[in-house]
Amino acid sequence: MPDQKAKELRLGSWWGKELVWFPAGTPPRVHNQVTALIDGENFFGELHQQLCQAKYYVFIAGWNLTPHFPICRDTQEELIETRLLALLSKISRKVPVRILLWNGAPLLFQPTTRHTKQVKQTMELPGQGDLICYLDSSAKPSHCHHQKTIIIDGRVAFVGGMDLTTFMGDRFDSSKHPLRAGINWHDVQLKLEGEAVGDLELNFQQRWQAVVKKKEARILPHRTIEFDQNWETPVQIVRTIPRKNYRFAPKGEFGIFHAYTTLIAQAKNFIYLENQYIWSAYILEALTNAIKTPHTEPFRVVLVLPAQAEDGKWDNDKHVKRLRELDGGRGVISVYSLYTSGPNIGKVPFTYRAVYVHAKVAIVDDEWFMVGSANLNNRGLITDSEINALIHHQDLAKELRINLWAEHLGMSPDEVSRKNPIELIDRDWKERASTNREQLKRRERPLQSRVYSYDTGRMPGMWLPEELEVLSLEH
Repeated sequence: MPDQKAKELRLGSWWGKELVWFPAGTPPRVHNQVTALIDGENFFGELHQQLCQAKYYVFIAGWNLTPHFPICRDTQEELIETRLLALLSKISRKVPVRILLWNGAPLLFQPTTRHTKQVKQTMELPGQGDLICYLDSSAKPSHCHHQKTIIIDGRVAFVGGMDLTTFMGDRFDSSKHPLRAGINWHDVQLKLEGEAVGDLELNFQQRWQAVVKKKEARILPHRTIEFDQNWETPVQIVRTIPRKNYRFAPKGEFGIFHAYTTLIAQAKNFIYLENQYIWSAYILEALTNAIKTPHTEPFRVVLVLPAQAEDGKWDNDKHVKRLRELDGGRGVISVYSLYTSGPNIGKVPFTYRAVYVHAKVAIVDDEWFMVGSANLNNRGLITDSEINALIHHQDLAKELRINLWAEHLGMSPDEVSRKNPIELIDRDWKERASTNREQLKRRERPLQSRVYSYDTGRMPGMWLPEELEVLSLEH
């Protein structure tokens, strides 16, 4: 949308005075219900329930997909019957199922085009119902399509950081993060009901029409979006669409960039970010300005990053050091990673392992929050296709913060809710991280919480030196 038209739209709308809303994409919608689903067990259980209720269609857009990924795991029957291919095949005998995945990388990076072609061939094996899987090859070399959305019947949708895969890490993990053979995985997804579902569906339709060449396959089913007029949670679907990638947005669309930078600039009390990366110069500049800006009340910034980001620790380390130097020991900014623990087979009683932080969450002042697929790097904000949901709702923002902090701090939601966020940041986060550091040294006790002050350089348990960084294909 041209700048002038965007300005006119903003001036003439109910949301025009609030600068956080992005003026050049789909506008914010009022009538919505939003449910935050923290970690894989919660998300996949709800997803299974909603998929089984599908009556008209299912649309899935993702970075990658594992055909035999079981989304429920309580019993042997569930491990078999809820494997993604088996479940979607059963559903596709009743309703159309359409899947759109990134085509993969040509050679060096994962997943490769060879891998994604195998996924497509498996999903479309003879005997399925009305199930079609397409690969989107429009991303520029070294970039990818990273959106993660599921739309069911125009009634409910999911958006966030979760992929339906075990590729490079099994996304199914519980909020207790019990020590397991593979990587422990922390992530967040939103369940949306209401008008915003239509904007997620529009995004899928636009990308599908751009990719699919066969006329008969381009037509997608559609239903009028269902919502209750009493639902009053404002939601805006914001995207990263690279320039010259799709005809429907030749100049690109950078709503996620706008939302992050504006949210950080407007923060008054605290900024809380969970993300896989902290690479973007724009985000670093925004955080720098926020830290330097005088505030009448105590102001804090908390970052939660993976202890060792996939192909990204060196850059994370560099930028964490810069922010800590800027802070100068004032305690404005705190950076943490997450750990879990379990019995050890060896000389010491317990072993400890990092929980991989894959969530892409922002919470500001217990008023605004955003969840989606975009990492805080140039790929997430500029060059890869991404999609987030931006929400303005005090109760829901606070509820998400309380539930996340309860999980990380090893406290009950009631305990967290009774304390001021600044008090928790200044005391509980720091004390529990310090206690965990001592426990990791002694290896005599299990961890009572997840938080651990972020280590630059070697993290606990590392024995190989850091290798040279390579261009990352985030997942």
